[in-house]
Amino acid sequence: MSELEPKAVSEPSQMEVLLDNQDVLTYSRGDILQGRVVQVTETNILVDIGYKSEAVMKPSELAPFRKEVQVGDEIEVLITYIDEEEGTIYVSEKAALYEKRISELERAYRHKLPILGTIEDEVKGAGYHVNLLKGIRAFLPGSHLGDDLPPKLEELKNKELPFLILELDRRERNLVVSHRAYLEQLERQKKEELFNRLQPGQVIEGTIKSIVDFGIFVDVGGFEGLVHRSEISWKELPVPPSTYKVGDKVTVKVLGVDRSKDRISLSIKQLRPDPWIGLAQRYPAGTKTTGTVVSLTDFGAFVRIAEDVEGLVHISELSWGYPQHPKEVVQIGQTVEVVVLDVNEQERRVSLSMKRAQPDPWATIEEKYPEGKIVQGKVTKLVEFGAFVELEPGVEALLHISEMSWDKISKPSDVVKENQEITAKVIKSDSAKRKIRLSLRELQEDPWHKFLEQYAVGSVVEGPITEIKDFGAFMKITDDIEGLIHVSEITDERIATPRDVLQPGQVVKARIIGINEEKRQVRLSMRTTQAQERLVRSEDSGHEAVTMGERIKGLKELKEKFGV
Repeated sequence: MSELEPKAVSEPSQMEVLLDNQDVLTYSRGDILQGRVVQVTETNILVDIGYKSEAVMKPSELAPFRKEVQVGDEIEVLITYIDEEEGTIYVSEKAALYEKRISELERAYRHKLPILGTIEDEVKGAGYHVNLLKGIRAFLPGSHLGDDLPPKLEELKNKELPFLILELDRRERNLVVSHRAYLEQLERQKKEELFNRLQPGQVIEGTIKSIVDFGIFVDVGGFEGLVHRSEISWKELPVPPSTYKVGDKVTVKVLGVDRSKDRISLSIKQLRPDPWIGLAQRYPAGTKTTGTVVSLTDFGAFVRIAEDVEGLVHISELSWGYPQHPKEVVQIGQTVEVVVLDVNEQERRVSLSMKRAQPDPWATIEEKYPEGKIVQGKVTKLVEFGAFVELEPGVEALLHISEMSWDKISKPSDVVKENQEITAKVIKSDSAKRKIRLSLRELQEDPWHKFLEQYAVGSVVEGPITEIKDFGAFMKITDDIEGLIHVSEITDERIATPRDVLQPGQVVKARIIGINEEKRQVRLSMRTTQAQERLVRSEDSGHEAVTMGERIKGLKELKEKFGV
């Protein structure tokens, strides 16, 4: 065969095939190789890894931090699958990155070490995707975001944060992280350092974080200690004073550190001496001093006479008068003069008096308000039995309902009103019993005397029925005087009740048959007027036989009643 003749192409020998297959076998699944991108399509990326044919990689197998690749880019890939029949190798940059960095993550997971990561996007309704070590994707549940971060993605995206790994499955490539757990771990570390540093008796500064009924929580270095309300002041407090505000700086003394219960006990009051020790010597009974009204109750007022020392001014010791409530005498914040009555250091109680710091207005009351004196005062209170009238501060007199008017009244408000200025007459003045009694009716004309001048037993009167009872009926004689018509004096006929004959408002005639001047009572009879009328009718009648019986009956009745 000459050199110009074309050479026949021979089939590959069995040895050459074996060699080709040998090349494939030199690569193993899981190997990490350096490669170069030679072709990029929508479905595949071809990577030259030094094999006779390019390795195939799907775009989804790019590293998470890489959006795209260009021809010529050098990348590191991991062999994920070898198709020996086709002679094709499949690779993944994402898997290579994962394998190279998973060891570091496993170490952080085992030792609970924090790892940095960047939030990339949101998983709707579940959490966020986090990029760890610039290439490993992890899942951050929404509940593990942490209270120090906003939940909105636009405020979180691309923010590098520390995390703790909660779950790590190398085989399933499952990573779950938590920023909240990192914060909790950091809190525990800070607390441990703080507990090691704090010692009972230390005086430190803190910041008030919250105020509750039972005390004040103070931040003393990343951890909150409690100042119980019993340790705020040397006086008993139902709740912390309003002078303490959240955010205020406060100096406290460490009482104790309980690691087992994670508690730090603090005190404010123990930064100053107990004021109750030796108080009885500093304020013996009879001492006059000044104080500030700090609170009011139904039974009295509490007055602060020294730091953390408050005494009770009982309502009976507020003034020489008779206040119904302390607010009638004092107000919170008012400075008052008091006299110490008693100090009980053991029970931490002080009894005070305001009225004894002032002269007793009742000492000379009989001289200032003798019986018969006309006085002026203001009605301070109405009660069922009358009204109290203030004559001067600390001096109140009683105006009894019976002394308000000569008329019969049902209640004091029919005559006087609260805060009304009145003029009255003193009818009783007793300094020993601290009582003064007044009268309004003593300044008025007695309608009873006027009645006695105009009427006597036997007088015939006319008026309306004002009230009906089972025993009789009351008739109005004058504007101020009423008389009683007993049921037996209403009619000659037998009746069960006055209502059978009379009704309220009905105008009738009656004769006065009795007057009790002492009890101011008038007895009336309708029967006697009826008898008189029958006698008059009989005299005017022309029928002697018919009227004689009536005349005799009428004369007998008049004789029995009046002796006529």
